[in-house]
Formats: sequence, C-alpha cells, structure tokens
Amino acid sequence: MSKRLPLVFFFLLIIQSLAAQKADLKKLEDLKIKIKQATYYDSSTVFSLGEQFIQLAKKLHKENEIGYIYQYYGSFNYYSNNLKEAKRYYAKSISIGKKTKDYKLINSTKIRLNFLTLDHDILKADNGFKELLKDAKKGNYIENQLEIYNGIGIMYEARLMYDKATESYLKGLRISEKHREKFATGYLLNNLALLKLKAKKYNEAKKDLERALILATETQESRLRLNVLNNLGLVTHQIQDFKGSIIHYKQTVIEAKKIGFPAGIAAAYVNLSSSYLDNKQLNEASRNSDSALAIVQTYRDPMYLITSFIMRGMVSVEQKDFQTAERCIDSVEFYIQSYNDPYFQMELIALQSKLASAQGNFKLAYELERNYSSLSDSIREVSNENEQTRLQTIYGKERLENELSDSKQRNKFLQTKSELKSANYRFTFLVIFSIFLVILGAIYIYNVRKSRKIKSLFSQKLIEQIDEERSRISKDLHDDIGQSLAVVKSKLNLFSTGKITKIDGVDLEIGDILEQTRVLSHQLHPAALEKIGLETALNSLIEKTQSGTDMLCTFEYELNGTNFSIETSSQIYRIIQECISNTIKHAHASALKVTLERKNGELIIQYRDNGIGISDSQDKNGLGLLTIRERTAIIGGRLDLKTGNNKGISLTITI
Repeated sequence: MSKRLPLVFFFLLIIQSLAAQKADLKKLEDLKIKIKQATYYDSSTVFSLGEQFIQLAKKLHKENEIGYIYQYYGSFNYYSNNLKEAKRYYAKSISIGKKTKDYKLINSTKIRLNFLTLDHDILKADNGFKELLKDAKKGNYIENQLEIYNGIGIMYEARLMYDKATESYLKGLRISEKHREKFATGYLLNNLALLKLKAKKYNEAKKDLERALILATETQESRLRLNVLNNLGLVTHQIQDFKGSIIHYKQTVIEAKKIGFPAGIAAAYVNLSSSYLDNKQLNEASRNSDSALAIVQTYRDPMYLITSFIMRGMVSVEQKDFQTAERCIDSVEFYIQSYNDPYFQMELIALQSKLASAQGNFKLAYELERNYSSLSDSIREVSNENEQTRLQTIYGKERLENELSDSKQRNKFLQTKSELKSANYRFTFLVIFSIFLVILGAIYIYNVRKSRKIKSLFSQKLIEQIDEERSRISKDLHDDIGQSLAVVKSKLNLFSTGKITKIDGVDLEIGDILEQTRVLSHQLHPAALEKIGLETALNSLIEKTQSGTDMLCTFEYELNGTNFSIETSSQIYRIIQECISNTIKHAHASALKVTLERKNGELIIQYRDNGIGISDSQDKNGLGLLTIRERTAIIGGRLDLKTGNNKGISLTITI
C-alpha cells in the first residue's frame, strides 16, 4: 500500500495542474471577449485587461493570442482616430502572426489595415479585399471571409453602388448561416436592413433587424445589440410607430448604460426624446432631453452638445417654455462656433423658426424658413458637386487602369492612320464640305425669309388666344369659387337661424376657397400684378418652382423704384413663366437664375439654366420661343439667345 501512495499523489498533481490550466484558458477567453467589447469606448479597460491577458498568455505559452490583443489595441486607436498608433499595433500583430505561423491572425489583421486604406483610397482597398478574400478562402478562415464580405459591402455603399453592396452582404450572410456564425449573421442582417431603410423598405428592414436582435442577444454581443436596437428605433420612427420606437430607444438606453459609452447613452436619450416629442408626450420628452444634456455637459463634445440643446429647444417650444428655448438657442449658437457644421446651422434655423412661429412672429418665421430652404439647397448642391467630383475621380482612375493597354494600341493605330492620309484627300474633303455649307446656308436663309412673316402673325394670334383663354378660365373658376362661398354662407344662415346645430369644417372650407382663389388668380390672371407688383409676383413664381422641383432657383431684382404699366408687367411675367415651363419640360436642368436690372438706361432681363440646351434649329423656332419673341416685340425689346447642346440656355431681353 505504501508503494502506491507516490503514484496516487503524482496523478492527483496532474489532475490539479490540468484543472488549473483549464481555468486559466477559460479566464484567457473571458478576458479576450471583454477587451474586444471595450475596444470602442474604454481605453483603461482595453489596456489594463490587455496586460493581464498578455501575462496569462505567456504563462500558457499562447504567444499567438498576444497578436490578437495587439490587434484590439490597433482597433481602439483606429476608433479614436489615432491612425499612426493603430498601424503600429497592427504591425506588431502581423509580426507575431509570422513568428508563430498563425496565418489566420495575419489575414485578420490585414483586413483591419485595409479598412484604414478604405478611408482614403477606395480602389486600393477594393484590390486589397479581393486578395485577402483569396487567402481567407485558401485557409478556410470563415470568420475572416465574413469580415471581408462585410468590408466589401461597406466599400460599395461608400461608392453609392447599393446593388453591389447588397450582393456582398448576402454572400456573407449565406456563408454565416451555413456555418452557424450567429454574430456575423447578426451584423450582416443589420447592414442589409440599413440599405433597405435607405430604400424605404421599412417592413423588410424591420424583419431583418428583429432577427439580428435575437442573434445579438443569444451571443451576448452588447455592441451589436445596441446598434440593432437603435436601428429598430429608426425604422419604427420612420413608419410613425412612435410607441414602438419609444420601446426600442428605451432598450437602447439600457444597453448603452451597460456598455458605459457616454456618447452612446446621450444619443439614445436624444432619440428617445424625439420619439416622445412626436408622440406628444412632452413631459417624458423633456426629461429625456435633460438626461442627454446632463451627460454631454460633462462629456463636452460640441457635436453632442449641439444635438442635445437643439432637441431640448424643440421640446421647450412645444411646452410653450420660450425662455428655456431661447437659452437653448443661445447655447447652440455658442457651441456651433467651434463645430461649424452646415447641417447644424440648418437645425438651428429650424428651431428659431419654430420658436418665432409659436410666439406669433410669423414674419420672422417666414424669413427663417426662407433661410432654411436656401441653406438646404446650397448644402445639397455642394454635396452633389463634391460627390460627383469624388465619383469622377474614382471611376476615372478605374477606367484608366482597365483601359490603359487598349488606349495605347488605339493611339498607335490613329497615329499611323493620320500619317497615311493624303493631302489631296483632305483638300477635296474641305472643298466639298464648304460647298455643302454654302448651299445649306442659302436654303436656310430662303426658308427663314419666306416663313418669318407667317410665323410672326401666327405667334401673335396664338398669344392673343392664350391670353383670352386664360382670362376666361380665370373668370369661370372665380364663378365656381363664388358658388362655394354661397354654400358656406347658406350653412352659416341655417346655423344662425337654428335650423342646423353644427357647422364643423366651415373654417376649413373657407380656408380652402381663399387659398384656391389666391393661387388660381395668381397663376391664371395677370391682373393680380396690379395688387402685388411684378417683383413679388416673380419672387412667388420662383419660390413655387423651387419647392415643386429639384432645381436650385435664384432670383435677383435690382429695379427698386421702377414702375411698369400692367401690360408691360404682364408680358415680362409671362415671358419668365414660359421660360421656366420650357426648362421644366425639356431642359433636364438642376438650376436656373432670373435677373432684372438696369444698365446704361436700359432694362435688362436675363434668364439662364444649366440644362441640355437647344441644339436643333427647329426647336429654336418652336412655339415656346416664338411666343417669347412676340411678347418681347410687344414691349419694344430685343431678344438675344445663346445656347448649344449640353450648354444650357442664356436668354437676354433688352428694353
């Protein structure tokens, strides 16, 4: 028996050692998860737990695992916008991967490096993802493949190629579902849902997000759960299910508090406050906007401070607490000096307009709304120009790379062909072409002289008929409106005599009749110019054109003190109206400009757009331009038209 005791003791030591090693491995994995989760917000957690992980990994001789910690360090610096440090840690991670021959680690870290490239060189990042995907497939690194498909989808979204982005996310989704990778399935569904949200496919987006939420909960991925809950709030808010969005945003607040991300908590409170405001629960909206302010005022980030003060101001206006609203406006104006973003400028103007309207200062509210509209159009125009320039750069480089060899061959061929051309052939061609132009010009002049008088008479008669028809329509519409007023009057008489007890909706009927009268009279009957004047009438026309189309419309009137007869005002108004009509119907323009000014004793009327212009001679003699020429002649003016294929139109009338 005494001989067996050392053997038993030895086996007990082995069992104890294995149990301790198993516990250490479990602790190592738990630390790894905590560090990965903290990567997005908490530097102290990342680096303090990281040091514990490194010491434990060395003890367990898991040196390759240290490479993943350096990868997380790199990601933390990337999210903190410290790109130099991020690259340094990624390089250390790759170095450990090479030393330990952990090619999955190398591939995984290079994926993250490629996301850095994506921020400044999309084409290079595109090639990088393709090479990394080949390596990931070769090594059968499933998690890495899913991250790459997600990255490619993000890349295509940045290039506004939403169909290709969807295709990439779906490829990743099929693989993640096949291998039961719940976390990857969750974030791919989340990204697909955001694309569907952009496409206004709200029900489909909601289904994807609800499924992603289940997966995020099962995998205990708090960061993913936070994003999904927030996006569910966005979707339900868009479909005006404010009670549903309140539920999701409440859960978002709880999840953000678990993670401990101050900016995330503040953003969740702002979103929750917005949903309460739209659901007319003003007290709850006020409390949540105050909670957001309490966080951001210690966090001191101008962007979050501006957002929170704007939300609090909107709530205060609805509560008729104008003093608080004004203090919020003052705070936004202060912080916007250090974070001058045009979108925040728009939100500030919207808040100021809402306050002015609530206080009964409708003139100021109207001016602020005009400023808001003007700033919105300017931002959209600049954004479109920047995006167009960016895409032209991307696709220009892409075409250059794809067609370089073909271009060299084509240039060589053209050069050879040019050298073989005979001077005699060139001369003959020029002579024939010149004769053709002379004949064509002679025919054109003959036809113009023959038909000019007929066209002039026809156009003049047509204008008279158009004006008569418009006048008749205007009178008929007024008669119809008069009948509607008679009905309203009859209702009021019946009510005053007690024959009916309710007149609900009469105020709305009267408002509709007044609005119809104003709009129809302004559109159809030039006599309205006698009351509102040419400048106001044209300004109203330009504003309606801008609000009713996607065009940027500009109007400049520098004729203060100039009075026109009603006939002249009417003809000028109709000319501008005809120009705008032609632009909307035919020009495919994104902007137009109308200018009235006086130079050297002459009245100058100028109309310009940036559309496709007029290239065909028949179009230049079409009914629209003939009408404009005749109206110009009636008021004693001369017309100058400059245009061309894809060169827009510039029409100048001098009186």
